[in-house]
Amino acid sequence: MNLNLRRGLGVSLGLSIIAIMIVIAFTFDQDTIDNLGLIRPGFLLLALGLLLLAIAVEGGRIAFVANIMGGSVSWRQGIAIFLTTSFAALVTPMGMGELPTLAIMYAKAGLNTGLAAAAAVARSFITKLVFLSAIIYLFGFQRSRVQFGLITDNVFSVMALVFFITVLVNASYVLFPGLVTGLWRRMPQRWQRGRFARWQNRLDFEAREFDRGINVVWRKHPLSLIIIGLMSGAYWTLYFGILPVLSRGLGVLVDPVLLVSRQFVLTLALPFIPLPGGSGALELAMVAAYQGLIPRAFISIFVLSWRLFTFYLLVLLGALAALRNLWRK
Repeated sequence: MNLNLRRGLGVSLGLSIIAIMIVIAFTFDQDTIDNLGLIRPGFLLLALGLLLLAIAVEGGRIAFVANIMGGSVSWRQGIAIFLTTSFAALVTPMGMGELPTLAIMYAKAGLNTGLAAAAAVARSFITKLVFLSAIIYLFGFQRSRVQFGLITDNVFSVMALVFFITVLVNASYVLFPGLVTGLWRRMPQRWQRGRFARWQNRLDFEAREFDRGINVVWRKHPLSLIIIGLMSGAYWTLYFGILPVLSRGLGVLVDPVLLVSRQFVLTLALPFIPLPGGSGALELAMVAAYQGLIPRAFISIFVLSWRLFTFYLLVLLGALAALRNLWRK
């Protein structure tokens, strides 16, 4: 674990803890204490089970993507790669550490650099397509049921537009193999000489390998994209399914579509929050987003429970996986 990741971990945990303390200070009262007896531990255990099952599914997807590109990654290795990648995403601003960490882990698993980058980008692209489908479903076909909170109502239109643009950018080099190589070939000829020559040749090689990796998917395993998409959909269904289970565990009955839709918008906005893991900002945004859905007496416990399952626990498991990889090295 290098210095930057350790610094990011400290900042992320520190801001998250401070934000939770602020939320507790303004919402935790005698009603909260009186209603603690409504908590149902069985549902909290079910939420933990959903998280572990989601991790298992995503580990399988990571292994599947690597293997169709010629790698040999087991399901357990896929889980370790996912946890390590999640740790890097949660402790770096705007999740910038996720994609390069995944590519590095794929490379350590046996793929060359170009194929590792292709596998990482292909996984990211399929995830974006799943999110785009969710946007169309929730806010197109379920618009009559979806209600936005104070934060999500103002954020969604901007986030949806930005997200759509990022999908188009990803699609340009995933759906049209050869584009990356073509871009490198258009670089100035003077870069072909002198001290830039070696770098240019290396980048050109990696660009060709990237395109070759994408072509492997399209030519040999075109139907595998459907499998990857289904596995991604299963992961996010389990992930967001934790929300209604947590609300039931706290004794609060809420329309699951309303819970998921508001958290979905915050998840879309997460990569644009310039803080590691969105810490601090996300907790406060959740309080604003769930006003009117979650009773004030439970809002602090609900936010803390959600972050416990989807942040603190993933950071802990991810750190252990990262340290294990370091020890193995």
